[in-house]
Amino acid sequence: MTILAYIASIAGVSMGLSSLPQVYKIYNRKSAADISKFTHFIIVIGAMIWLFYGIEINSIPIIISNLIGIITNGLILIGCYYYK
Repeated sequence: MTILAYIASIAGVSMGLSSLPQVYKIYNRKSAADISKFTHFIIVIGAMIWLFYGIEINSIPIIISNLIGIITNGLILIGCYYYK
Protein backbone atom coordinates (compact mmCIF):
# COMPACT_ATOMS: atom_id res chain seq x y z
CA MET A 1 0.00 0.00 0.00
CA THR A 2 1.35 3.41 -0.94
CA ILE A 3 1.49 6.49 1.27
CA LEU A 4 -1.37 7.95 -0.76
CA ALA A 5 -3.47 4.87 -0.04
CA TYR A 6 -2.84 5.31 3.70
CA ILE A 7 -3.80 8.99 3.50
CA ALA A 8 -6.92 8.09 1.49
CA SER A 9 -7.82 5.45 4.08
CA ILE A 10 -7.51 7.94 6.95
CA ALA A 11 -9.54 10.54 5.04
CA GLY A 12 -12.21 8.00 4.10
CA VAL A 13 -12.57 6.65 7.62
CA SER A 14 -12.78 10.16 9.08
CA MET A 15 -15.44 11.10 6.52
CA GLY A 16 -17.39 7.95 7.33
CA LEU A 17 -17.19 8.69 11.03
CA SER A 18 -18.28 12.31 10.54
CA SER A 19 -21.92 11.21 10.89
CA LEU A 20 -21.40 9.78 14.38
CA PRO A 21 -22.20 13.06 16.20
CA GLN A 22 -25.57 13.09 14.40
CA VAL A 23 -26.17 9.44 15.33
CA TYR A 24 -25.36 10.24 18.96
CA LYS A 25 -27.68 13.26 18.94
CA ILE A 26 -30.60 11.28 17.50
CA TYR A 27 -30.32 8.39 19.95
CA ASN A 28 -29.51 10.60 22.94
CA ARG A 29 -32.47 12.94 22.39
CA LYS A 30 -34.71 10.17 21.08
CA SER A 31 -35.80 12.51 18.31
CA ALA A 32 -35.02 12.87 14.63
CA ALA A 33 -37.65 15.45 13.80
CA ASP A 34 -35.32 17.85 11.97
CA ILE A 35 -33.28 15.25 10.04
CA SER A 36 -33.72 14.82 6.28
CA LYS A 37 -34.31 11.13 5.62
CA PHE A 38 -34.01 11.63 1.88
CA THR A 39 -30.51 13.14 2.14
CA HIS A 40 -29.16 10.25 4.16
CA PHE A 41 -30.91 7.75 1.89
CA ILE A 42 -29.09 9.26 -1.11
CA ILE A 43 -25.79 9.14 0.80
CA VAL A 44 -26.31 5.44 1.61
CA ILE A 45 -27.15 4.62 -2.03
CA GLY A 46 -24.08 6.51 -3.25
CA ALA A 47 -21.85 4.83 -0.68
CA MET A 48 -23.20 1.42 -1.70
CA ILE A 49 -22.30 2.10 -5.33
CA TRP A 50 -18.80 3.17 -4.27
CA LEU A 51 -18.54 0.07 -2.08
CA PHE A 52 -19.38 -2.19 -5.03
CA TYR A 53 -16.85 -0.34 -7.15
CA GLY A 54 -14.20 -0.74 -4.42
CA ILE A 55 -14.92 -4.46 -4.27
CA GLU A 56 -14.67 -4.73 -8.05
CA ILE A 57 -11.25 -3.04 -8.20
CA ASN A 58 -10.17 -4.59 -4.88
CA SER A 59 -9.43 -1.24 -3.20
CA ILE A 60 -9.33 -1.54 0.58
CA PRO A 61 -9.51 2.27 1.23
CA ILE A 62 -12.66 2.59 -0.86
CA ILE A 63 -14.24 -0.50 0.69
CA ILE A 64 -13.54 0.48 4.31
CA SER A 65 -14.50 4.14 4.03
CA ASN A 66 -17.79 3.45 2.27
CA LEU A 67 -18.67 0.57 4.56
CA ILE A 68 -18.28 2.91 7.54
CA GLY A 69 -20.37 5.55 5.74
CA ILE A 70 -23.13 3.04 5.05
CA ILE A 71 -23.19 1.94 8.67
CA THR A 72 -23.25 5.44 10.20
CA ASN A 73 -25.79 6.85 7.75
CA GLY A 74 -27.83 3.67 8.06
CA LEU A 75 -27.95 4.24 11.82
CA ILE A 76 -29.24 7.75 11.13
CA LEU A 77 -31.99 6.37 8.89
CA ILE A 78 -32.94 3.76 11.47
CA GLY A 79 -33.08 6.48 14.13
CA CYS A 80 -35.22 8.65 11.86
CA TYR A 81 -37.78 5.90 11.38
CA TYR A 82 -37.64 4.68 14.97
CA TYR A 83 -37.95 8.12 16.59
CA LYS A 84 -40.10 9.81 13.89
